[in-house]
This record gives sequence, C-alpha cells and structure tokens, in this order.
Amino acid sequence: MPIRLRPRRVARSALGRPGRATVWAPGEDLLSLLAASRAEVAREDLLANCIFFVLAGHATTTTLLAAGVMLLAEHHDQRDRLLADPAGWPPAVDEMLRYVSPITLTGAKAVTDVEIDGYRFTAGQQRILAYGAANRDPRVFTDPDRFDVTRAPNPHLAFAAGAHYCLGAPLARLHAEIALPALFTRLPGLRLAGAPQWRGSTPVRQIEALPVQWHG
Repeated sequence: MPIRLRPRRVARSALGRPGRATVWAPGEDLLSLLAASRAEVAREDLLANCIFFVLAGHATTTTLLAAGVMLLAEHHDQRDRLLADPAGWPPAVDEMLRYVSPITLTGAKAVTDVEIDGYRFTAGQQRILAYGAANRDPRVFTDPDRFDVTRAPNPHLAFAAGAHYCLGAPLARLHAEIALPALFTRLPGLRLAGAPQWRGSTPVRQIEALPVQWHG
C-alpha cells in the first residue's frame, strides 16, 4: 500500500504537547534550537519550519534513493564496479545528484542591481534558477547526458551553492552511501521490471513507481 506523506499533519502532530514543551524545556534537537533562537516563538513559525524540514529532508532524499536504484539497475556495469570497490560510492552519489537533480529549480530575487554573465538584473527582480539545466551544462560537464559514477570533477548544484548551500547535504549523501550498497548487496541481481513512472512534479522531482525484480 503506498504511503502518502502529509507534511502539515506531521508538523502539527510534532508541535503538539511535545512541541510546546520544547519552547520551555529545550533539548538538543533542531526544533529546540529554533525555539531558543528568539525570546518568543510563534507556533506557526515552528510549524512552517517543520513542514520545510519534512519536505526538504524527506522528498528530496527519497528521490535520490529511488533514482539511484533506477540508474544503477540500468547501468549494471557501473553498479558492479561500485560493489567491488566501495570507495567509489561518494563520487557515484554526487553523479546521481547531478544527473537527476532532485530539486529542479528555485526562485531568487536580486537585492541590488547586478550584471551576471552579460545579463542585467535590477533590484527586486524575481528570477528562476534552474538547477537541472545547470547540472547538464556542456560548458561545465563533458558529455553531460551520460551517467558516469567516476565523473571528476563534478561541481553540480544539486545542493545549491554559497550562502544557500543545503544544510542537509552531508546527511543526504550519507543516506545514499549507506542505503544503496546495502540494497544491491542484499538483493543480488536487482533490475528494472518496467519503466519508472515520474510524477511530473516541480520543483521536487519524484518517482511515483519503480518496478523492480531480483534473484530470490
């Protein structure tokens, strides 16, 4: 049975009695740190942050894991290389991030007049940053439409950059570096049993269904 994640319901549940206690008796968890960052914390502010963490930390990571399974099932030669040499997993995960781009785009607003690469932006002007396009830029990546777990260097923007670099990047990488080798080790011969079904969602790319089969 498919599991439907409802971030707002999860957030409201998390901010029930335990959430209120967090403000008065802070612990070492993230919500406690947020609550302690101001003298008075609005419950709706914590709720909004909770929703953000569920979406940013769950939906993107599940996309990375599902797409990683898909890519390695399709490129079994590269999968076998990784299983034979576990040291290759970190760059392989970065290549999955580049190739799939779980977050395809985001909005940005210029705070001052500025010119970037010949394009003029005026203060207050809203623009869309297309991470998916940047991660396939042929001026940066050789043969960008090819999946290559040994690609180096790999300056992808799957986690954005600069001041807005994703705080959860190390955890997301760790999830994939642990989960994917464990899955392919425990389910030898795992392969696709049909075409993946993408949701067509944006800005977060998500796989609706990924049929697979393996040797028993």
